[in-house]
This record gives sequence, structure tokens and C-alpha cells, in this order.
Amino acid sequence: MRTGYWFYLPGLTGCETQALLSEPQASHAVRSRRLKVGDPLWLFNGAGHIAPGRISEIVQRPLEVHIDLEAGQELPAPRRRIHLLSALPKSERQVTMLDMATQLGMTDFTVLVCERSVSHMRDRGLSRWQRVVVEACKQSHQPWLPVIHPPMSIETLVAKSISPDAVVLLADRGGHSAAQVSPLIANASTIYLLVGPEGGFTACERDQLTTVASASVFLGDGVLRIETAAVAMVALVGSACSP
Repeated sequence: MRTGYWFYLPGLTGCETQALLSEPQASHAVRSRRLKVGDPLWLFNGAGHIAPGRISEIVQRPLEVHIDLEAGQELPAPRRRIHLLSALPKSERQVTMLDMATQLGMTDFTVLVCERSVSHMRDRGLSRWQRVVVEACKQSHQPWLPVIHPPMSIETLVAKSISPDAVVLLADRGGHSAAQVSPLIANASTIYLLVGPEGGFTACERDQLTTVASASVFLGDGVLRIETAAVAMVALVGSACSP
């Protein structure tokens, strides 16, 4: 049973008997989690390898956390891809969306560029997003980091070659209930989730998306923020696909 705190070490290969946490991870271990010499923890590299260990030494200046490692294990990639393609909410709500969606099992994320989009992906924000998904994986014990893809327009998405085995779900107030779409996604290996901007998709965009969507999904009577709809879609899929 993999209980205990997780920490990210991208260079972890499985051959090590000792490891050294980077400064941000070391700070999290010592200053946030209050771990001490002898305490157990887990390391993961974001690509399926995890390893248990114990803190062997803590150096304060500069802060270093040394770890004695036990034999690790390789965990398989997620058996289904949950790919969220969403318009971007504003500022801090982007972080909320990525954090929660990652905890719920999102494997891929793409910014969906829409006519009514008010926020756009910035290069300087990408490194922050990557830190967010690392922290979300640590929290939820997800051994694989989500892949953050370049932004995509609706035209490009519609022209994309989508596997006939994939399921494409469109968040829409006129859609089907969760119970109605659950059988559709229960055995799918790849699931695309499409979420529009707060102003909604234009009529032209909706017409385009219905040519690739397997079904539309109703998320409730309220008018939802982007991040709320996105997280609800990921949660719906995770619940329907759970053993």
C-alpha cells in the first residue's frame, strides 16, 4: 500500500539506492510536511516509476534532503486517456482547473481556442502549469504527469484524425444526462472532453463540434464557470470508468 507523502524527482530511474531532493521538493518535505530524518516517503518521476525511501540526512544551508531508497516499481501508463480540451478561464482559475482535473485523472490538456475566448496560453505561464500538475500528482498519488499540449483551434480539432475507438464528449446545456452517456464511455480507451468559453460556443463552432462529438453532456441547470464545467466533465468520466 503506497501511503505517505509523495515527492517529485524527474531523474529517478530505478537504479538508485540514494537520492537528493531538489530545493523546492526539499522545502516542501521539511518546511511544509515537517518530515525528519528516518521518516518514510515516496519518490516518483512522473513517467510511471515510483520508489519508497527514508530520509537519511537533512542539511539546512543550503537545504538538502538525502534519501535512502528501496526497490522501486514501474507502473503502467493509464489504461485510458482522458484528454481535456477547454477554453481558458481567467488568471488563478486556470490553476484551479488544472489542479483539480489532474487529481481526478486527467492525462492530457489542450487549450481550446474559441471565438469568444478571453484568456490565452502564455509561454511564461506554462512552467507554472507544470508545477501545478506536479503538485496535484503528489497530492493524489498519480504516477504519470499529464501532458500539456500546444493550443488548438476548433477548426484544427475538427480536421484532426480522431480514432474511431475514441469518445468525444461536448459539455452542453442541451446534452444528455451522465447516466445516458456512461455506457458510451465505460470501455473507451481515449476520451476527449470539450469545454467552451464562458460566453459559450458560437452557433458556427457548435455546428462544427457536433460533427466530431459522440455525445453532448448536460452538467446541470446553472450557468457554470469554465473550470467548474471542466472539472465536472473529468469527474463524470472518472466515475463512469471506475472499476
